[in-house]
Amino acid sequence: MTSQAIPTSAGIAGLKVLVLEDQAFQRNLLVGVLKRLGVRAVEGVADGSSALNALERQDGGFDVAICDLRMEGMDGIEFIRHAVRRRVGSFIVTSAIESNLLASAEAVLRSYGTRLMGVLPKPVDIERLKHMLEDCNKDKDARAEKPTPTLVPAHQKNEIVDALRNNQFVPYFQPKFELATGMPTGVEMLARWRHPIQGVLPPSAFVPAMEHSGLIDWLSDSLFAQALECANEWSRIGCEIGLAINLSPLTLQNTDMPNRIGALVRQYNVPPSRVTIEVTETAVSENISDLLESLTRLRMQGFEVSVDDFGTGYSSLLQLSEMPFTEIKIDRNFVTGATENRKTTIIAESIVQLARKLDLHTVAEGVESRAELDFIKRLGCETGQGYFLAQPMDQAALLGFLASARRK
Repeated sequence: MTSQAIPTSAGIAGLKVLVLEDQAFQRNLLVGVLKRLGVRAVEGVADGSSALNALERQDGGFDVAICDLRMEGMDGIEFIRHAVRRRVGSFIVTSAIESNLLASAEAVLRSYGTRLMGVLPKPVDIERLKHMLEDCNKDKDARAEKPTPTLVPAHQKNEIVDALRNNQFVPYFQPKFELATGMPTGVEMLARWRHPIQGVLPPSAFVPAMEHSGLIDWLSDSLFAQALECANEWSRIGCEIGLAINLSPLTLQNTDMPNRIGALVRQYNVPPSRVTIEVTETAVSENISDLLESLTRLRMQGFEVSVDDFGTGYSSLLQLSEMPFTEIKIDRNFVTGATENRKTTIIAESIVQLARKLDLHTVAEGVESRAELDFIKRLGCETGQGYFLAQPMDQAALLGFLASARRK
């Protein structure tokens, strides 16, 4: 293997890679291959303690850690727990382990807020390693573009009230696509705070504080009114696409909410059938009575009703049959890496089959690669949503996007 030509990749040259391998021959071989691929910052270590020392020495952490899960002393899972806290962006596993264990290891990584990019077989498959590193580099770039809400300080009630009065909270929109045609058929509205100092902030930076302060209904009404105004602009350019809004469970518990939402669509002359109300499965399982009343009344007015993040909560099939849902959104955990996990694939297939038998529309969210797009098409999903298809955007960008889509 060492005599073959190895194509370098400029895109991965800037990655910082840590190799944790207790077998010296395999470790030296992998480090050598990485350098020949063009990676300039590579460090190889023999055990978990040495790896943690390397993490302490490396300014800014490592972008990728390549490690064996089965090692004497500190195993790979324990190392990952320590490594995440020391700023390691992504992981590649070199162990040949059972698919069930691999799925569990992947779940551990997700729970720590990081990703398993794949399994690298031994002996090293150079082309596969190169592709994994390119994916790691894309993941690194994506993380750099996304806000980091954990670094945002808590916002006081008076600051949020001022922001509401000054219209700093605005809707962003992520398009959803009909998989049969590839055309955008709707958008999901996402809340953003255009903070005058901190820039554009995601919902995690302000929604919990607003729920705690009793301001969440004010936010929902404001964003919904803005989104309906935007919907009228879409209609003016000939795009009668749908609008989905994800309401807080606290908002949905308010039994006056259907009246407010109905009044808003009448005010902006938007047919209720163009609007989908999304409710998370967790909210369904926790607040049955008030939710059932609100959603039933909304459905009676003509709104579509979607169960979001389906498969992540613990609601029963009885609840699914009682709630007036018209759509199931398959959670991203059943899309990301599903082709490499037999159990996840089977669950995703079952959800689609269940939805079809219940006459429910299916939307797969979190589509971040061509392989995932092909996977949800094979499943028979009707609609797809995710960064691979289109990222969230403001109204101005969306109008340009829709106009461009119509010209294709």
